[in-house]
Amino acid sequence: MRILLGALLILLLNLAARPGWAQTSTPYPPLTGQVVNSGHRPLAGVSILVMGTTLSTTANWEGAFLLPVPGPGTYSLRFDYPAHLLTDVVVTDTTRRPLRVTLFSTQPPVRARRPKS
Repeated sequence: MRILLGALLILLLNLAARPGWAQTSTPYPPLTGQVVNSGHRPLAGVSILVMGTTLSTTANWEGAFLLPVPGPGTYSLRFDYPAHLLTDVVVTDTTRRPLRVTLFSTQPPVRARRPKS
């Protein structure tokens, strides 16, 4: 009886040590890229939203972002930043390279004038 219980215990321990399916699956790669202004300077703090979902992220101080997506498909991304035009970009599986998105200001350009002497 003891031998049977010992064998059963060893069998249960071996089964418990095997990895589960969730641990072996690889998540779908995230969308990556950079957000810049019309002068090609990084924009920090840009909100990036996958339309129709609750997935979102914010660009870091270099304008870089990493946005997880649930899997392959076509996604509409919305880029929102104060004093800049709201910009939508459609991304498909064929555009898996890093994105570079340019946001344009809604403010007129400021030009410095020389004081009259």
